[in-house]
Amino acid sequence: MVACHKIEPNKRVYVYWNLHRKCFSIRQGTRVVRHMNSVCLKDVKYLVQPAGRARVLREKKKNVHAGLSAYYIDHVPVPVISFDVTYNPYKYETFVNTEDHEPQEWSEYAYLERQGHSPTIEAIFTREYFQKS
Repeated sequence: MVACHKIEPNKRVYVYWNLHRKCFSIRQGTRVVRHMNSVCLKDVKYLVQPAGRARVLREKKKNVHAGLSAYYIDHVPVPVISFDVTYNPYKYETFVNTEDHEPQEWSEYAYLERQGHSPTIEAIFTREYFQKS
């Protein structure tokens, strides 16, 4: 069992869906520090390791090769735009928008939540993001 370690707010975390526990695992550095059913993130990078995906396709057995790199936060702000993001190694090379299947590489924020035995990821952009442009 993973102890509930303190997450350092100024260091990025790596979050992935844990197939065995049916929740999100949060790694900071080399150590898994938490298992959670919902996670809020900022400055989110959507990452897929090509070699890991190739192994899944070759062996037809899932492994941890995709996740989100970001800063852990307590809550996400109200979005101006949000959409769901998914990843399926058998269908896509990257994380994609669930509506138009366009690749998703980054979002300002993300809200991850366990829905039953499956993960949902909501990419979030705020008014501030659009005012910077």
